[in-house]
Amino acid sequence: MADTDSRKLWERFDSELKELASELRSHYESAGDEKKTAELNRSLEQLRRAADAVFASLETTTRDPEVRAKTKQAARSFGSALAQSFRELGDEIDKAIRKPAAKG
Repeated sequence: MADTDSRKLWERFDSELKELASELRSHYESAGDEKKTAELNRSLEQLRRAADAVFASLETTTRDPEVRAKTKQAARSFGSALAQSFRELGDEIDKAIRKPAAKG
C-alpha cells in the first residue's frame, strides 16, 4: 500500500513538473528575457544544492553502513531523476527563447 501511495506522489510530482515546464516555456516565449533565464538557472542550482544537503545530512546521521549505502543510492536516484527533469525543463526553455529570435 505504501509503495502505491509513494508511486502516486512521484507520478504527481512528475506531472506537475511537466506542467511547470509548459508554463515556463509559454512565459519565456512571450518574454525572451535573458535576465529571467539567468534567475531561473540560479534558482534551479539552489534547489540542487538543497537536495544535496538533505541527502548529505541523512547520510551523516547514522553509523550503520547499510543505511548509509542505501541513503547514497537513494540520493543518486533522486538526483538523477531530478537532473533529468530539469534538463528537459531547460531544453523547453531554450526552445522557447530561441523560437522568437528565429522569427525575427
